Amino acid sequence: MQSLRSGRQLDFACRLFLVILFTFAYYPGTAHAATKVATDDDKGGDVQLKVGDVLEVRLKTNPSTGTMWYLHPKSTTLLRLSGETQTAGTEPGADRPVVEVFTFEVKRKGDGILLMRYAPAKQKPTLGEEQFTLHIVIE
Repeated sequence: MQSLRSGRQLDFACRLFLVILFTFAYYPGTAHAATKVATDDDKGGDVQLKVGDVLEVRLKTNPSTGTMWYLHPKSTTLLRLSGETQTAGTEPGADRPVVEVFTFEVKRKGDGILLMRYAPAKQKPTLGEEQFTLHIVIE
């Protein structure tokens, strides 16, 4: 009787192991979100992303002038701005440049233009202001 029960437990354990093994073998691995970084050097370029990725845009600025980077109202809606921070500059002094870091979450597939403007706070976009553009392709 004890031998029969041990055999059934062993049989159950083997079947359970095989089910778990096949589940992992045939279950497609989940893609890990990648973080892509764009800087001033990428201005006007292209970047390819996947849904779930994160785009980090790092642009030099000088906040003591009252001019900063802003997301342009006509920028693509494929990305959602999820964070904005500044890093300290490496040069000493009040006029030292800092880097503004914008973090975007990829919302859906498509392609569009990320458009940032460098302007004084709360002013409407004007012709001739400095801009940062990036062609976004999301698979």
